[in-house]
Amino acid sequence: MNATSCSQGAWVLSYFGPHQDVPSDSLHLAYSTDGLHWSTLADGRPAYQLTGMGTNHIRDPFLFRKNDGTYVYIATDWTLAENDSNYWNRPSSKIFVADSTDLITFTNPRLITLTDLPGPGATPMHAWAPEAYYDPDRELYAIIWSGNDTTGANRIYVSYTEDFVTIVNPTPDVLFDPGYSVIDATITQWNGRNYLFFKDETDNSGSALTGSGKDIQIARSPTLALDPATFTRWSPEYITRGSTQSRRRATEGPFVIKDPRQSRWYLFADYYTNGGVFGCWSTTDLDADPGSWTELPSAQYRFPSGVRHANAVRVTQAELDAIIAHY
Repeated sequence: MNATSCSQGAWVLSYFGPHQDVPSDSLHLAYSTDGLHWSTLADGRPAYQLTGMGTNHIRDPFLFRKNDGTYVYIATDWTLAENDSNYWNRPSSKIFVADSTDLITFTNPRLITLTDLPGPGATPMHAWAPEAYYDPDRELYAIIWSGNDTTGANRIYVSYTEDFVTIVNPTPDVLFDPGYSVIDATITQWNGRNYLFFKDETDNSGSALTGSGKDIQIARSPTLALDPATFTRWSPEYITRGSTQSRRRATEGPFVIKDPRQSRWYLFADYYTNGGVFGCWSTTDLDADPGSWTELPSAQYRFPSGVRHANAVRVTQAELDAIIAHY
């Protein structure tokens, strides 16, 4: 789980954006001690910027603390060149990976291939929005990501690794497929099971399984094992729509944190049409009806300007002090 509990400490936020240049498509950091108010680090400049690898554009950053206490940084290998339209002609089946002991220095940058499956139109399958978790049953790390099959539909896939260098299953397993196109999965673990938050990627022409799409739903599994095909969506409602389920909010890139002081979770999601604006929803029960989450007024939380597709990792107070001092 990316937000492991610490008796004292804070969260470090990873994000990219909001522009299409390399400085924006790099790792940016912020921090929070309450999970709601986030302060930028390095004055909003990149904490890590890639050079000499692919197109140097890396998006959807995710920081994960491994079992040895060190961190791995993974991200989408975004193969654009100043214009999103170029991406669709040459998608990447690779993700970016780097290592860190302190979230200050990042070493051993590399690209690893997640899939040998084809995508639509004889192009490679894309590997979007990777996240990492530990699978205790397999004693392996699970990388979950969004990939498009030959029809163009997106599913949530899982690739297993021991070292974030070699992938155990070059042909990935489908972790979650509700019967319609979905992307941007993130997982929260609680009470012995996994909760998977995802974006319904269908449009207004969605099937009977879904509504108009483009908002955040939830599924759950019976155990902490990240086993393919064990997640079930138990409600068609969208967390981000609350009591007005017919109103599209256009959200993606969700992440969820739990307040360690109480039984309360916060879900943050990117209003992707607004150029770097996040919304926040809260619940005290992950098993409650998805539409019952409470939307927080924007005055109750604060994000750095221009944040896109963020996520958060829990750090100790000593780590945070060192990070703030450095940046």
